[in-house]
Amino acid sequence: MNKIAVAVALTLLPVYALGATGMTGSFGQTQNLIGIYGQAVGTPSSVSASDSSGSASASGGNTVGGVGVFANGVNSDLWFVHLGFNYAAGAAISGGSGTVNNNNASGSTSVNGHSLQFNARLGKLFAVTPVVAIGPYLAYQYADFKLGVNGFGNATYGNNALGGGVEFVTNTGGPFDVDAHIGYLAGVDASASANTIDGSSSVSNPPSSGVLQLGAKGVYAFTPQFSAFAGVAYDRYHASYSYPLEAASASATINEVRGMVGLAYNFG
Repeated sequence: MNKIAVAVALTLLPVYALGATGMTGSFGQTQNLIGIYGQAVGTPSSVSASDSSGSASASGGNTVGGVGVFANGVNSDLWFVHLGFNYAAGAAISGGSGTVNNNNASGSTSVNGHSLQFNARLGKLFAVTPVVAIGPYLAYQYADFKLGVNGFGNATYGNNALGGGVEFVTNTGGPFDVDAHIGYLAGVDASASANTIDGSSSVSNPPSSGVLQLGAKGVYAFTPQFSAFAGVAYDRYHASYSYPLEAASASATINEVRGMVGLAYNFG
């Protein structure tokens, strides 16, 4: 290599390094964040169950408040990770009715209902332009729902799911950027239990639910270290089972829509 080529290479090397660092740092405006937010949660959902002693059903959404936290991180090779937890202080169903031992009953969900999710995503972004990066991820979610109905008792359902999806982020060079994701997780394991006027019980090997996930948020950096953000997320769950020997069956569909507003610290 001649002296001119060496000189050109040495000149371009810091420029390239600066450009790579700048690109990662800019994508880091949405990916190198620790955030906390408040959320409004709507749940247009339905559930039904029956056995030899009676049946119960409930439908109709419930709108409640909640909170959440998350941490995102991305490295210089654009590998990224997301960890998030959110909690909604209310049941996913607004009311219920049914029969137990030939006794009719109806009522609204009690205040001990809740829904919560823990989400983890690990993936790789590819900068398709200086403005846009997109890439696949692997995902895990644990979700837990508790539903209390006056006159019946309460029931809980926990669901583990694994899957993947696609992440999309922008690099505008300005104070405002966007990130979004879409994915599907297959249910791999679940647990269910109930406390009713007839006693307590648990379901053996209940069906797990697949989870369709959509989410997007806009991030506005009002200082180099702090940002405000707003976004929306949607998770859809559906599970059903039937035990012919026990004459028992159940089905549940939960649509959870979360609107969120919060503040984040940029550590990148």
